[in-house]
Amino acid sequence: MKIWIAACASAAALLLLAGCETVSKEQCVAGDWSGLGRADGAQGYQSSRIEDIVKDCGRHGITPDVQAYMGGWHEGVRLYCTPLNGFNTGRQGKSLSSVCPPQLAGAFAETHAIGRRIWTAEDRMRQAERRVSSEEDRMRDARRELDRLDCGGLKGDERDACRHKRRRLRDRMDDARYALQDARFELNDRRRDYEITVDRATADAERVIPGFRGN
Repeated sequence: MKIWIAACASAAALLLLAGCETVSKEQCVAGDWSGLGRADGAQGYQSSRIEDIVKDCGRHGITPDVQAYMGGWHEGVRLYCTPLNGFNTGRQGKSLSSVCPPQLAGAFAETHAIGRRIWTAEDRMRQAERRVSSEEDRMRDARRELDRLDCGGLKGDERDACRHKRRRLRDRMDDARYALQDARFELNDRRRDYEITVDRATADAERVIPGFRGN
């Protein structure tokens, strides 16, 4: 039993280690350091990622070509740091990366902020949608509990307690109904804000991103 447990623990440790690897053994063996650097740069990874790659490949007895990796990384960064990608990463809610060189960083940050405006407005709209859903669930649950509560046939204190519970459930339904109405008003406002934000941000993006056309 102890041997079996130890074997399972070792296997779990290996799986955890593999899950944390920056690169796979196959990538280390392939040795396309320039291509790997280009791919990492194009995804906005920091150049320090090569340090993790050196460690991972070192476990397999392979030494990466750091110079080739960095050459590819700089190429990839130029692909990443375009105004259009700045807009898209902001639109997706991703944080502003610091990998861009000075000559590209300004335009990237500007368009990232434009895209981020859309993501923020959309996120607020999603929060309002979740609030509506939550209030609908609250009112539905109170209604179901009220429908299941039957005070018929009860007497004395039990009947009084049952009736008191029914009143509380009705009060809960009224509270949920008012809250739901407020949540729906808020959602309508958030939807209008989102539409306005999309229109304005798209116009700004068309102004600063060459060839950009909003949907």
